Amino acid sequence: MEERGLDAIVVAGRADDPNVLYVTGGIPIPGAIYVKKRGQAGVLCHGTMERGEAAKTGLRTRNLGLYNWRDLMERAGGDPLEARVLMFRRLFDDEGVRGRVAFYGEMDQGAAYRFLSRLAASVDGLEVVGEYGRSVLAVARETKDADELQRIQEVGRAAQRVVGRTAEFLRSCSIRGGALVGPEGRVVTVGEVKARVRRWLAEEGLEGPGTIFSQGREAGLPHSRGEDAQPVKAGAPIVFDLFPRPAGGGYYYDMTRTWCVGEPEPEVLRVYRDVYDCYMRVTDHLRPGVRCADLQRLACEFFSSRGHPTVCSDPTTQVGYVHSLGHGVGLDVHEEPRLSDHPGNDSALKPGCVVTVEPGLYYPEQGIGVRLEEVWAVTADGAVNLGGYPMDLVL
Repeated sequence: MEERGLDAIVVAGRADDPNVLYVTGGIPIPGAIYVKKRGQAGVLCHGTMERGEAAKTGLRTRNLGLYNWRDLMERAGGDPLEARVLMFRRLFDDEGVRGRVAFYGEMDQGAAYRFLSRLAASVDGLEVVGEYGRSVLAVARETKDADELQRIQEVGRAAQRVVGRTAEFLRSCSIRGGALVGPEGRVVTVGEVKARVRRWLAEEGLEGPGTIFSQGREAGLPHSRGEDAQPVKAGAPIVFDLFPRPAGGGYYYDMTRTWCVGEPEPEVLRVYRDVYDCYMRVTDHLRPGVRCADLQRLACEFFSSRGHPTVCSDPTTQVGYVHSLGHGVGLDVHEEPRLSDHPGNDSALKPGCVVTVEPGLYYPEQGIGVRLEEVWAVTADGAVNLGGYPMDLVL
């Protein structure tokens, strides 16, 4: 805040908004407003119904219910926007907030523009600051403390149990006419597998928004979720990308495996080996001080040496290596730092960074897609793999 000339920050949004969860220590509190002046402890402002949960955060609290919303609405002539501005004026007066104030938290873009414009015009001595990109909170969240790391590891262990159950189910299937047949004698579909994954995640207290289970051509389209009605095919590469978090919000884990049930074609095996070898090469270079862009370049150089197109040589390529190497993971599934090579990315790994490493190769018209992904924590002298689930291709 001092480096950027900010006198105060305000964080407000949904209960599961990542920035809100960050300042509340992971406790979801609907309607919370967090205010922190530079050099001082923050205050958590809450509604009357949330005062019990707010107390659990250990933060100093302020009960907004005592501001009397009905009275504010009457003073505002029934205009909810003006009433909210009046509430913030009173809050800022009570907390002595003035100067350059940055605002964070998710809100409809039009509503946010109207609110912040009205607020800036209504409070003398207030300059509303909007940050874009690597905001103060994004930089703060880039490195994790011991408690955050433990939460990520807990989700990771549960995620690996779900991946293990998925593998066991697929192994239990027989093959008939090139498709998998389950123990009940029915052809297994992609949708059935994803339904089982959702159930197993729920049993672990997790939710997995957008789990990817795609095969063949869809596996060659990196973020294709998979076609639910398709039978699961024997021998086809399956990209299984799982990125769960605790139900209701919290720290994510992000892992991907590529599987074949039955023997793969030789070209699938070759592509898989190239991805695996790239993963091993890159993870050998994870340590503090390494520039994130250099890791992406290393991956591109490796794939290029194996004869694959890459985004480094052709940023518009739709086949081969088509994305960045990885990203930070925390209260958002994608956060800083970014393991990508783009102008302006001067980020380097530092102790406390938690990042995914996920090289992949994609050839949709050949029915081939392979990605391997695991989460790594950067330490003072290297990096630690937070996963460990096998990366075998053939189940």
